[in-house]
Amino acid sequence: FFNVARAASMIKHPGIVDIYDFGMHTNGAAYIVMELLSGESLGSRMARGALDEVEIVELMRQLGLALAAAHAHGIVHRDLKPDNLFLLPDPLVPGGQRLKILDFGISKLGDQSETRNVQTVTGQLMGTPLYMSPEQCRSAKSVDARSDLYSIGCILFQLASGRPPFLGEGLGELIVA
Repeated sequence: FFNVARAASMIKHPGIVDIYDFGMHTNGAAYIVMELLSGESLGSRMARGALDEVEIVELMRQLGLALAAAHAHGIVHRDLKPDNLFLLPDPLVPGGQRLKILDFGISKLGDQSETRNVQTVTGQLMGTPLYMSPEQCRSAKSVDARSDLYSIGCILFQLASGRPPFLGEGLGELIVA
């Protein structure tokens, strides 16, 4: 929870969700205060129909710039997917839509030589296999910014073709692919 807040609040980029405050309430509950966004996820937008080439290029440009800002702060997102990318109406950007990256919950912060284990105690993978790099699927502890670039490639493939780059009947098949 605090990983999300700490990571996103460090970056200060128009393509990253703004975090205003986070901490523990007196009753022991954790809280996070972030900007209120009005729009839809890229996943929701894709479900309504194909995007045109110009729109795809502009959104990927914005994603690349926001991700470069995160990487410049030593932050690797590790869960880029259409549902973690939010589209806001913004007449000041080309195409009239601003893309914002959300959910830094499993991000790698700073210059860590090793990351937290990418598996939970129960063995459930953290991340979304449709967009995870092979090294992240193997639970490699040294996943770096290149893993996010792989995820961008998977998102771009899906935007351009209408389907993810790899399909499988189960999680194992998908990870092997």
